[in-house]
Amino acid sequence: MRGSDLLRRIPALASIFLVMTMTAGCWDAIDIDKRAFVSVMGLDSADSDEGGRIQVTLIIPTLGSEGGGGAGGGGGGAGTPETMPARALVLEQSGANVEEAVEKMRAMVGGVLDLSTLQYVAVGRGMNPNDLMSSMHTLHFTRFVPMTPLMFATEEKVSDLFSVESPSGRGLTDTLDAIQTQSRIGWGHVHYPQSWEIMILLVNKTGDMTLTVIDRADQGDGLQAVGAAVYDGAECAGLIDPSDALMLYSVAYRRYPGGSYPFAHEGRGLLMRVMGIRTSVKASRGADDAPRLTVDMRADATLMDSGGYRLPLLNRKKLDELEQTAARDMEARLGRLLERLQGWNSDAMRLYHEVRVRMPEMSYEDFKEVYPRIKVDFNVSVLLVRTGLLR
Repeated sequence: MRGSDLLRRIPALASIFLVMTMTAGCWDAIDIDKRAFVSVMGLDSADSDEGGRIQVTLIIPTLGSEGGGGAGGGGGGAGTPETMPARALVLEQSGANVEEAVEKMRAMVGGVLDLSTLQYVAVGRGMNPNDLMSSMHTLHFTRFVPMTPLMFATEEKVSDLFSVESPSGRGLTDTLDAIQTQSRIGWGHVHYPQSWEIMILLVNKTGDMTLTVIDRADQGDGLQAVGAAVYDGAECAGLIDPSDALMLYSVAYRRYPGGSYPFAHEGRGLLMRVMGIRTSVKASRGADDAPRLTVDMRADATLMDSGGYRLPLLNRKKLDELEQTAARDMEARLGRLLERLQGWNSDAMRLYHEVRVRMPEMSYEDFKEVYPRIKVDFNVSVLLVRTGLLR
């Protein structure tokens, strides 16, 4: 009996030993110091003797002294991560596509390029539309590349923008984060869409994309947001200033946290902080089967500068006047902005998103044909309250 029990236990023990062996380790794992973690990617089009090429620029953060540290996470410089200036390795290569350019860079780092940590993607203004579409497909249909990197545009050559050194020692990703955070308490014109949002717009064709433009600056951390780039499909159509960008985002996203908005009343310059904007877009069938749209916008704001007016606590008469002035100013700005977008044939306000529900027989291509002459009515209401030590 004892011998037979032992024979029955041998297969069970062998199975347990085999399972322990298979699950106890990662024999094909790559040490962390052999990985180059990519934080930012830049995309440009580059002409060469070999024809159209995609130029890819990567930022790989490093930790260590000026001469220390590798492409991965190692490096033993003096100080702590909180006190050491951010350092990064900037790689640049071109290829017929993103895969070819990245493959060339793998040999430059002496390890594995890890794109799972990608946080930002920068698009050069001269990016060829076909190259941009190809690059976006590569990013979203490649293993270990996240679908959530934040995207922005630049008028600079991407590699030059990535080489800017911040006087405060911040890295590029920290500087970009700070620009957006400061924008929320400033002009509010900085918004970084995630790459999957841009891919949906390009593939589903429910509107055109808008990207915040980041350029070099002589002050601060060396970078600043100068407005937004609007696109017709994957082609950059034009640039708009920060105030127009704030209004454009408020329509395109239907809900927006707002920012600071300047306007004039009776020859005096005033400033209000928009705490939140809600927008609704309604489409109807107009003459000649062309769509007609109505945009209703509600802005909640606080008055930051009274312009020298005396604003008593119990009398809202002057505030009511300022509300009407601010609302009319926003309506006029939206009207001028729409004219520019129609001239560029860019549906950056994403009006087709509502048209396709009301007129399902109208394709995006048909909408783009009539878009330059469609009529849009803008109705803006502003709820304004006083705040701070206004007189």
